[in-house]
Amino acid sequence: MFENLTLLIHSCGAYSDLWSGQIEMLNRHWNDRQIRTVILTDTNPPNYSFDNVEIFCAGEGKEITGRLSAFLPFIETEYVFVTLDDYYLLHDVDNARIKELLNFMDDNNYDYLRLFNAPHGGKALKKIKKVYNVYNSKKISNYYVNLYPGIWRKSFIEKTVDQSLNAWQYEVSLTPFAIDNGIKCAMTKGKEYRILDVIRKGKVLRKAHRYFKKDPVYQGNREIMPLKDEWKLKFRDFVKCILPRKLEQKLKKRMMKRGMTFYSPLDE
Repeated sequence: MFENLTLLIHSCGAYSDLWSGQIEMLNRHWNDRQIRTVILTDTNPPNYSFDNVEIFCAGEGKEITGRLSAFLPFIETEYVFVTLDDYYLLHDVDNARIKELLNFMDDNNYDYLRLFNAPHGGKALKKIKKVYNVYNSKKISNYYVNLYPGIWRKSFIEKTVDQSLNAWQYEVSLTPFAIDNGIKCAMTKGKEYRILDVIRKGKVLRKAHRYFKKDPVYQGNREIMPLKDEWKLKFRDFVKCILPRKLEQKLKKRMMKRGMTFYSPLDE
């Protein structure tokens, strides 16, 4: 059905406890995908195996860019559907819509199409329904191009892996790279691939924990994120959305002086 698309799930051995739940939810909600599906990891410590899912081990100690560099020669499709191990698929995927989006990218030479609504994009594009310019001129963001579920042109990925970066460094490098190199990017409002965000900072988010009480697809033993820490994350995300850029940068600079670490740099 999708001869020109590979489904790539970014992971690493330290997060292999997420794989069984990830594949169960993927098969439940996109069982008819007929796409080559690959978990890209550094190692496979428990020697997992899944029907119709490959596990590609790039080598112990390889960061995300190293893992991609090792795997890219084995991708034979022009497009790659990218997601992360802790984004569990919650609703059925419409193959016709995915095909429509691929045709749009092909016909209009787009290199990246994010299927998630954050950060909010700009104006709607006229050539296809419910697809928007990824950039919002009213609010600058370091994460317009990110690792939330999306469709990437393989040639775009190849251009982003020329240095060794971990996942957080890699993600924050993508937007400036795309802008500087004229990469054509768009986004949807996130209805095509709706996810449950499971992990943050190595801990299970509370919404995910509540979901797993009803549907125990995750059988790991990770710590649940304390309510106080989760509220801090939510507050930080909220502030990012509403504060003017200059004020956001001043606040960020003050927090850095107090010892907080950010992967996105301060504006020059």
